[in-house]
Amino acid sequence: MTIRIAYFAPLLTTGGTQRHLQQVLALLDPARFSARVLTLRPGGEVEAELRAAGIAVTSLDLGSSLLTPRAAAAMTRAARALRRDGVQLVHGYQWRPALVGALVGRLAGVPLVLASKRSLTGGDVRARLAWRFIARRADTGLFNAGALRVGGARLGMRAHWATIPSGIDVERFRALPPATEARAALGLDPRRPVVGAIGRLERRKGHDHFLTAAHAMLALANGLRPQILIVGAGPLREELERQAAALGLTESVRFTGEIADVRVPLAAMDVFVLPSHAEGMSNALLEAMAAARPVVATAVGGTREVLEGGRTGVLVPPGDPTAMAREVLALLTDAPHAARLATAAAHRAERTYSAHAMVTSLEAFYTDRLESREKGEGRSPRENVGRKNEGGRARERSSRPTGSGGIGSAQGAERPSTGRAPGSSI
Repeated sequence: MTIRIAYFAPLLTTGGTQRHLQQVLALLDPARFSARVLTLRPGGEVEAELRAAGIAVTSLDLGSSLLTPRAAAAMTRAARALRRDGVQLVHGYQWRPALVGALVGRLAGVPLVLASKRSLTGGDVRARLAWRFIARRADTGLFNAGALRVGGARLGMRAHWATIPSGIDVERFRALPPATEARAALGLDPRRPVVGAIGRLERRKGHDHFLTAAHAMLALANGLRPQILIVGAGPLREELERQAAALGLTESVRFTGEIADVRVPLAAMDVFVLPSHAEGMSNALLEAMAAARPVVATAVGGTREVLEGGRTGVLVPPGDPTAMAREVLALLTDAPHAARLATAAAHRAERTYSAHAMVTSLEAFYTDRLESREKGEGRSPRENVGRKNEGGRARERSSRPTGSGGIGSAQGAERPSTGRAPGSSI
C-alpha cells in the first residue's frame, strides 16, 4: 500500500529546512510513499527545483496573516483536497506551516499529523504560543536534536515526541575541488590561510562575534594573516560589512553572498567556524564535517551533541570571540591536531549523519505510526526514535510511558543552516 503524505513547508527559498525537505523527497521510496508539498506562500528556487523533479507543489497563498477569511478559505480548500485524495499523513516544518498543517490535517480527518521543530524558538512569543498549540493538536512532535526536546519542554510543549537527527549527502562532500582552485574561484590569496563560516546572515548566527574574533586573530597571528570567508545572504549583510570596515578588516574579509555549491568555499577553508548564539542541528556544520574540515563552534543547542562534547571539533563558549580566535589560531598552527579532528569529524558524519540513514528512519517511523493507528493502538510503543548504529541501520529506543499511559511526553527542549526564510506573520 502506498502511503500518501502532504508536507507543509515554509517559503521554498534556500535554507536548511527547505534543503532537508528536498533531500527527504528525493530519497523516499516511491514504491511505498507518494508525497506532495503545500506552502503558505509561492516562490523560491527550491520550489522550482522540486517541480522540475516531478514533485507536486501547491501554494495555499494565505497572505500575511493566518487570521483572515482568505486564510480560512484557503485552509478549508486544502482540507477538502486532502480528504478527497485520501492523504494519510501530514508533516509540517517550522511553526507556521506546522500550525497550518495541524489545522488542515485535523479538518480533513487525516489519520496521522506530525510537526517538525528543527530550530530554537528564542524570544519569539508568537512561536512559543504556536508550538504549545501545535503540540496539543499533532500526534507527534519530531526533533532533530535532543537539545530541542529540552527547549520544547521549557516552552510548555506537552507532546509525544521522537528524535530523528538531520542527515546530509555525505558522499557528495567527500569530493571537494582542490583548495588552490577553490581559492582562485573565490578571489582569495592562495598563500594565506582561510577561516570561514557558512550561514544565513541573521542575528542568531553570530557573525558579529565571528568578525570580532577575526580582529583578534589578526592581532595575535604573528604574521599568519588569516583570510575570513563569510558565505551566505541575509538581512545583516550591510551591517556586517560596516562592522568589518570599522574593525579594519576590509582587506581580510570576503563576503560571497549565497553560493549554490558550498563544496567550493569548504574546499578553500583551513578551519570552519560556527559562531551561532543558538542552533538546533546545523546542516552547515554537518557538511563541514563530511568535507573533513576542522571545526571551531559555539557550544549551543545540538552542536554539542554533533561534536560529541568536543571530541570531533573544538567547542567554545557562545559570545566569547577571544576564545574563538584563540582556538582557531591553535588549529592553524598545529596541522597534525587539525588533521586528526578533521578525520574524526568526517568519520562521525559518515557514521551518524547520512541522509540515507535519516530517511530510512523517517520511513520506518511513518510506517510504524500509521500501522499503530490502524490497529487502534494510538501512539506507538516505540515513540522515541534514535538513529543509528555503527552498521548504518536505523534503530529505535523505547520511551518511558507517562503516568496516563501515553508514550514519551517531552520532558524537558532547543535552531538550521543557511538561508532560513522569514515567514509571514500571524
